Amino acid sequence: MNLLWLLPFAFSVVIFFTLPGFALLDKSKAEISFWPKVFFGSAIGYIVFTLTSYLFLVLNLSFLIIPVFILIDVYFFRSIIKELPKKILLEKNLIILVFVFTIGIAGQLAIIAPSGWQLNGNLLFWSSHGHDGTWHISLMNEIKKGTPLENPVFAGEKLVNYHIFSDIAPAIFNKYLKIPSLELYFRFFPLLYSLLLGTCAFFLGKKIGKTYTAGFWSTFFVYFAGSFGYIVRLIQQRGIGGESIFWTNQIQSSIGNPPQIVSHIVVLTFLYLFIYLLKNQNKILYFISSLLLGSLIVFKVYAAIVILGALSVVGVWQIIKDRKVGIISLTVLSSILSLVLYLPFYAKTSSFLIFEPWFFIRTMIVADSRLNWLDLELRRQFFLSLNTFKGYLRVFQIEVIGFAIFFLGNLGMRFIGLWEFWKFAKTFFKDYFNQLFILIIFLSLAFPLLFLQKGVAGGTSQFLQYFILLFGVLSAISISKLMVKLPNLFLKLALTLIIIILAIPTQIGVLQEFYSRSAYAKITTEELSALSFLRETSKEESVILTPPYDPNLDLKEPIPNIWDWFDTAYVSALSERRTYIDDYEQVDIMGYDYKGRLEIKKEIFTDEKPETVRQKIMQTGGNYLYFPKVLTPKADLEAVGLTKAFENHQVEIWNIPF
Repeated sequence: MNLLWLLPFAFSVVIFFTLPGFALLDKSKAEISFWPKVFFGSAIGYIVFTLTSYLFLVLNLSFLIIPVFILIDVYFFRSIIKELPKKILLEKNLIILVFVFTIGIAGQLAIIAPSGWQLNGNLLFWSSHGHDGTWHISLMNEIKKGTPLENPVFAGEKLVNYHIFSDIAPAIFNKYLKIPSLELYFRFFPLLYSLLLGTCAFFLGKKIGKTYTAGFWSTFFVYFAGSFGYIVRLIQQRGIGGESIFWTNQIQSSIGNPPQIVSHIVVLTFLYLFIYLLKNQNKILYFISSLLLGSLIVFKVYAAIVILGALSVVGVWQIIKDRKVGIISLTVLSSILSLVLYLPFYAKTSSFLIFEPWFFIRTMIVADSRLNWLDLELRRQFFLSLNTFKGYLRVFQIEVIGFAIFFLGNLGMRFIGLWEFWKFAKTFFKDYFNQLFILIIFLSLAFPLLFLQKGVAGGTSQFLQYFILLFGVLSAISISKLMVKLPNLFLKLALTLIIIILAIPTQIGVLQEFYSRSAYAKITTEELSALSFLRETSKEESVILTPPYDPNLDLKEPIPNIWDWFDTAYVSALSERRTYIDDYEQVDIMGYDYKGRLEIKKEIFTDEKPETVRQKIMQTGGNYLYFPKVLTPKADLEAVGLTKAFENHQVEIWNIPF
């Protein structure tokens, strides 16, 4: 982490996120204490900054974003200072809490911060960050150019079916504050997200459970608790780990998925405010809540589906029970804002969701990378083929076993929350907050059991993130109540130790797997130099033609070049220019008809006839041909009519003059 940039980043967060959010909560007159107001205010300020920035981008007034927020701070500064408590109370057991936060944040950053860092001149990437990180950085570059937004890896086409809102604030910080994009994406914003995730979980757990202990354990579960995948791995004699054996990535891993972790923060923040909103229909809290809920869809559509779906049911029940429309009106207003934000990025393709009940449970049982329990599936098929009542009864028993493994396996030690879940369920029709909480859990579990996502089947498993996130809070409350019932300190310490020992092995395994191997991909010094040349000498609207990804190449290097690892957006990300067609997997998910372009690109690099290659290049509208020398086109490029613009030991760049 470049500490020289950390201080201006932290200062900017306070100026642009914390102070505006704090001021909004302060104006609401809700009886929220200082520290929750600081951290939930920071989350609210982040959303307000993002939405305001988007509005200014649409109006082509992005240069006003920074001055406007500085003026807002100046306007509210006096009132904020006046409202500061004369004595700021610190949380009890502060040293323990700071220790937990330090280890928790460090653990999250450990799986993203090493990526995008130069070592011996090479830019290195671990895990999927060479793909996901370069895609998000290319989106940041696109945002900096202003609207209308094009797809940075599918030049000339409008950006559709993907929501760039988690990339707006980093893009603005990069453009106007000059903080490097690699630092922002891989280190600084993950640090902020991790801090907000832990603090929001702490204060929500403390508020619901009414004890410090509930807050402490809520933080523990978002930072450290994993699935029971390690038990399967131990049985299979494959060490520990197995985070996603039951399909769901754990909350800690969301640090590598900015839209996901932002949605977690928004959900926790809204639930905290909802407690106060039920007590007092405050207009400012109502406004803040509508912004949080309305923005969810453009961070993570899965979150919007379950939260707005659950809230609409609660709203209808409030009308039936109390003849009031407060909750349903909030739902309607938030849904309208959701549509306003969502529709500009929506383009009709085929169905987003595919009805495929029980897919995750079925594949969890049979896949060799998961349970590999083929015998159970064969028995199910056998009993199903009998076509008898007893046969169907046995099938039902097997399905119950599969569901129980899926349910408890994903929860891990969060299963302790079943105790509090039952208590919430008993007041389902009496308490609107408990009703909302239960419905969110139910919907986030039900959707992936019924539907798959087009393009990436496992995408809908992300619904389960909200299921395990909220169960972590319930588990924290259950533990805090259990601790009160234990008669002495020894038993409390013993219970604490047991929970920790049984909760953390999966996450230890994740870190162990992460650091037991070298980086997944690299961008060499030579390529960085070539990409820098494009960034500094080409026009902003230039389009770059790159080689097609060859999955069969494999140069057998200890750390493969990024183009020999996977098809990514790295050229667009590092050159800050659009490419003709790259990252076909992402383009496919977004619903573009990309196969024609991919075929043209292949012909440009494989056809030996200069005239044919020239015609194909003319179809692309490209301005530069970029390629590592290992992937040099077959045709004579001078005969095609291109002129060499750059060359080093590894890369060539040719200018396309026609």
